[in-house]
Amino acid sequence: MQNFITVLKAEHIKKKGTGIYLMAILLSAFGPIVNLLSSLSFDTMPHRDGIPFNYYMHNIEESLESFTIFFFPLLIIIMVSRITQLDHKYGGWQLMETQPVRKSSIYFSKFTVVLIGNIIAIFSMVITGYLAGVILGMIKGIPEHATASFDFGHLAAIMLRLFAAGLFFSAFQYLLSVLMPSFVWSILIGFAVLMTYVFLQGFEVPVPDWYPIEMLNKISKYTEGSDLGYLLTYSEIAGFIFTLLVLFLGFKWYSHKTIKNAFLGSKKRLVTTVAAIVVLGGLFIYILTPNVDQAYGKTVLSGKIEGGKKIETIYLMDNFIRDTIAAIPVKDNKFSYTIKENIPLDKYLLGLGDMRALFVFGSHDSLFIDLKLYDANREMKITGTRMAENRENEKQNMRWNSILYDLENNQGLDKPEYLIDEIVAEWKKTTNETNTFKNVDNYIPREDYLDYKRKLITIEYLNYWNMLVKKRAVLFPNEKTIATPEILAMIKLVPLDSEGLLSNEDYFTYIREKIITDNKADLDENTKTLLAAAKLKPGGFKDKLLFWQLDKSIKEASSIDERNKLTTDYASLLGNKKYVVVINNTKRILDGLTKGSPAPAFATVDTNKKAVTLADLKGKFVAIDTWATWCGPCKVQSPYFEKSAIKYKDHNIQFIAISVDKDFNEWLISAKQKSKSVLQLHSDDINKFYKDYNISGIPRFILIGPDGNMVNAELPYAEQPAFEQAIRNALNLPEEK
Repeated sequence: MQNFITVLKAEHIKKKGTGIYLMAILLSAFGPIVNLLSSLSFDTMPHRDGIPFNYYMHNIEESLESFTIFFFPLLIIIMVSRITQLDHKYGGWQLMETQPVRKSSIYFSKFTVVLIGNIIAIFSMVITGYLAGVILGMIKGIPEHATASFDFGHLAAIMLRLFAAGLFFSAFQYLLSVLMPSFVWSILIGFAVLMTYVFLQGFEVPVPDWYPIEMLNKISKYTEGSDLGYLLTYSEIAGFIFTLLVLFLGFKWYSHKTIKNAFLGSKKRLVTTVAAIVVLGGLFIYILTPNVDQAYGKTVLSGKIEGGKKIETIYLMDNFIRDTIAAIPVKDNKFSYTIKENIPLDKYLLGLGDMRALFVFGSHDSLFIDLKLYDANREMKITGTRMAENRENEKQNMRWNSILYDLENNQGLDKPEYLIDEIVAEWKKTTNETNTFKNVDNYIPREDYLDYKRKLITIEYLNYWNMLVKKRAVLFPNEKTIATPEILAMIKLVPLDSEGLLSNEDYFTYIREKIITDNKADLDENTKTLLAAAKLKPGGFKDKLLFWQLDKSIKEASSIDERNKLTTDYASLLGNKKYVVVINNTKRILDGLTKGSPAPAFATVDTNKKAVTLADLKGKFVAIDTWATWCGPCKVQSPYFEKSAIKYKDHNIQFIAISVDKDFNEWLISAKQKSKSVLQLHSDDINKFYKDYNISGIPRFILIGPDGNMVNAELPYAEQPAFEQAIRNALNLPEEK
């Protein structure tokens, strides 16, 4: 050890004047400084839908991506090359070997200097990120839901993970720089490794786990670390193992100058080399081999609840008709429940008071759900037998689809070959992302889920194919759109009688196209589907398909008489009486929203917390804008609604905006900044308001008459001329010229 310390001191003396540590400080500080300037330039604040978060950790985490995929690897490349090339240039390697010091001390002391530089860089990024957060907080203020404490435990974990993840690339670059006397080649190779990763990331090409920059970038992807609570993730452990192997091989090569002498010079060297490769390489492969959770003996849901909301019972609900499967008692903010019924693998809902949480679950699964509930939102982490499946489902929900954009905007319809190729390419890409998905702990979904998800993905893209065929049939009636072999192969993957898949609306849309394609009668698609579904043999598949269509037809019906006829003709064909109850309940709500029916009462408060009900507004027409602060389309429509309010302020109409924000304070801040021409209100009971007015999405515009009766339960968007025309018609105003 004394020999090593002596050489290390010598290395620090030689390093003076190189500016290596100063470079580590400055280069690592660049990302947080850029983030600070960007935050100051744009009117944005960290926001997590009312969920508490650490403000300073958030600022540090915002800098992680640029640090891990560019600045930190770039620093390692430059720093390693500078340290090794000093001795290559001036013969330092040979000079040191003439001294009474071990070669191992020479080799590893230089690598230790690299590691010290890494530590300095990590501290620099963290400290600069923290100071940037302090400055940003002083200038723009700290968000209401953020805490300003110093989270030492989480910060230390991230720093340890960064150090561990940086070992492999440091050792790899060190090996190159020691063995290549040319300063240029080691930098070029390292830079090629870095830029290849940046390029692949830019084009969303999957990168293997063993790629050194990917090991670093996983820290920015998974800032919370292991879902299972481990200090290091599998990727960081694998990187450490491979670092040992690279250092071993590099040292042997350096010690004996040539590959032949290093590894084949004697039987002992050969055996040692093979043993190191087998043991460390085998351990590396073992760690990177994905794990699969196995089925459990029982079907169990358990977990804990944190946060400000008091929950006494949570409900496991079917995601199809929101039917309650189990009511699970909560005691001391914990719950555990064994379900006896058969639970087909699907997405289910947890009912949490006025909140809902979607998750993947099935028979013989045991899940532990860690819930954090707050006034405005919730966080949920799932471990257990479907840990990977639920993580994959979260990821897929965030996809953006270019083919859907093209089809909705009628782009490229004259070139079906291009759109077909795009459909097939995106289908393959999305399927591959599911097939190759791993969570942060190297767990992959089970095959039953993968089969289920592959079918859903295929159905989604076959619906795009059907959309393309229908649109081209209208625009180019004399041209056939021919299915390619790839499209035909996709079609073969999807069964036409799966009751389980019918919980998914995309599958309903797909089956609907299949069963009405031969019906050339002059009927609308809803009627064709009802007639076709009614002819199917009795069973669960028929019930679900008929329910889907009957529910859709009733919601789109324009009168009470039309809904009555639909219910009379088809509700009796449903074998599952729960579906009949849902249909009748939907019909009852919609009948109450028909023009001339008494509008459902609602209770709200204004910005002064004064109660306002529908009865208080009687005597005037009431135009309602249903919105929320988190709703992007609502923000687009709001100025048009306010413009109408100002224009008709002298007429017998009151324009009101009813917020469905769960966070009252978020609404209050926004509402007080809006035009006084619109009465700003907040719903007292959001779920009841949604249910009574059959609101499935916002913004939603409603018009109620002076007598308290419905005029129009679903007005056009406020930006559309038809909105103002509906207002003028209600007020008996002549058409504007």
